[in-house]
Amino acid sequence: MNDLLSNFVTKAEYKKQEVSDFKNNPLIEALPPILSPEESYEALCYFPPYDENEMNLPTHIRYHAIPRINKFFQPVMQHLDLEQRFSRLLRTGYVSRNPLSSEYNKALHGINDIRSTASSMTLMGFSGIGKTTAIERILSLYPQVILHKYPLNLMQVVWLKLNCPHDGSLKSLCMDFFLKMDQLLGTNYMDKFGGSRNSISSMVTRMGQVAKLHCIGAIVIDEIQHLLASKDNNSEKMMNYFVTIVNEFGVPVVMIGTMRAKVILQQDFRQARRGSGQGDMVWQQMNKDDDWDLLIESLWEYQWLKYKVDLTDELNEALYEESQGIVDIAVKLFALAQGRAIETGQESITPNTIRQVAKDDLKLVQPMLNALRNGHLSELEKYADIMPMDIEEYLVLHEPKVNLRATIQKKKEIQSQKRNEKVDNNLEKLISGLSMLGVNVEIAEKSSIKAIKYCQSDSMTELMALAIKYSDEFKGKKGTKRINKSNSDVLLLKLFEKAKKNKISNFEVLKEAGYIKSPVDEFTI
Repeated sequence: MNDLLSNFVTKAEYKKQEVSDFKNNPLIEALPPILSPEESYEALCYFPPYDENEMNLPTHIRYHAIPRINKFFQPVMQHLDLEQRFSRLLRTGYVSRNPLSSEYNKALHGINDIRSTASSMTLMGFSGIGKTTAIERILSLYPQVILHKYPLNLMQVVWLKLNCPHDGSLKSLCMDFFLKMDQLLGTNYMDKFGGSRNSISSMVTRMGQVAKLHCIGAIVIDEIQHLLASKDNNSEKMMNYFVTIVNEFGVPVVMIGTMRAKVILQQDFRQARRGSGQGDMVWQQMNKDDDWDLLIESLWEYQWLKYKVDLTDELNEALYEESQGIVDIAVKLFALAQGRAIETGQESITPNTIRQVAKDDLKLVQPMLNALRNGHLSELEKYADIMPMDIEEYLVLHEPKVNLRATIQKKKEIQSQKRNEKVDNNLEKLISGLSMLGVNVEIAEKSSIKAIKYCQSDSMTELMALAIKYSDEFKGKKGTKRINKSNSDVLLLKLFEKAKKNKISNFEVLKEAGYIKSPVDEFTI
């Protein structure tokens, strides 16, 4: 297996299944464990690295740190719901495709048919609401290719994500399928089945055979609204083909698109019905509720301004009002507001900064945001990508599966506890070290606290050096007689005298005082 393939391929490790339908099926047993909502939240989170010291960097360098916000991802309830649905869709689709069963092997060779357990689902939402980002985060929880050795000897492709061609061409979709499979497996399906000499019907047949051969778990089709641009009934052909993938090939299909996709998905009742295998999901703008507050609270920590401001109700309200609950726009506004604050020298974010940036830098989306803000149907119909669905028809109430606020708070408390423990530990070492050097306990404590507060490093050597400096200053303020030699030199001499008196090495007494560390202590085994 070459290095390129090894990036995609994971060797199968089989896990015992608790659900009876999933037992003794290697395609399911090789998948990662089923996640609880709490585990799903932890797995989906991505908080980019952030160092408060970057706030002190020169202006032109701070500009380069701000785009890091775009990588920020904190799941809300709808993301956890999508993860659970995809998990069920994937596993249920494999139930009828057990490679150890004689029925499936006969079906693979065209001897008989088996009843497919695959289904499909649709995800529609406004542009910028985070559909693609969410599904890609969920797909990342699964290995894309799993290698099964003897007696199966197969390469299982767990998922494949394709973009619907801009022209809605079925041939283009098949070619993209063969190309992606070649990239994953090192095969030459594109040359064999995707050339100009192959007809569309031939490509479709071969695509089904390849999907069966490699036990594809799910095919995700993004940007489904592109079918509106197709000609000669191509959209109908494409939708019929998706039905074929589910029914005849037994592969689950996830269709993702903007609100315009509603026209396509509902024009054929059969497809609309099959699209509800795991239920339709419709993502509109976020409401100004607990989910929104939790998201913005976490996002707000990423500030590269000299005067970092706390999140207030006024700031939160301004960000929601100007983004109308569309997460992508909210993140962009937050980043642009920081850029504006740096540019003007203001170096802090205010509600007015957010509103001014929205007015100046988001001109293209203002008509759509105003349509959402006003809620006038006649206006909304001009912007199909953000047109909300019929609430009565699509609203599905879900009881919360996990208390996100409690989960986030617990995580923050653990992080805070670790920081406090580290500070307390360093403080204790510094006070002890200074006391051993003959510094008054009261001065040692004050010096140590000040050193921890102002030191730019966690290094005990630098902390101790700064603490000694501050102790010297405190003693000077109290009118202590100054000596010719530097305080640190005198204190070091005292340490060496103590080592000689107690018959221990200089290394040990310096280590005990916090000046140096044992090399072994720097590593965790």
